[in-house]
Amino acid sequence: MEKIIRPATKEDIPQIVELMKSEPGFWPDDGRKDVLERAIDSEDCLAFLWEENEQVIAFASAYDVGFLAYLSTLIVAVPARNKGIGKKLIQHIENESKSRGCNTLMSDVWKNAVGFYKSLGWSEPDVVLLRKKLIKD
Repeated sequence: MEKIIRPATKEDIPQIVELMKSEPGFWPDDGRKDVLERAIDSEDCLAFLWEENEQVIAFASAYDVGFLAYLSTLIVAVPARNKGIGKKLIQHIENESKSRGCNTLMSDVWKNAVGFYKSLGWSEPDVVLLRKKLIKD
């Protein structure tokens, strides 16, 4: 079984969307339809996937914003969880971000994933996450 981490391409978008829709609450059906295409096209975006036998099993993306990078997405298919795939994708994003000169990688994460990130050496920064809904439900 061939397992690889590789850059995501526009051709991968249907499988990435399918993966995101498999996790309740992850993919906003009312969101922009071109969000993944825009991310993959951006030179400041690091978009990688884990592929096994031509199937997208996991996806991660981050943005290089200069002195830091922002991890915006990590999703692993349910049957593939707890096998180190998420860890390897995060490490790949960390290495790519560091090679671009980013000294910090930040993210907002699902509450049930905090333990996973802390096991990889992540810690809570001295900031508060705030949001403002720009489009009302």
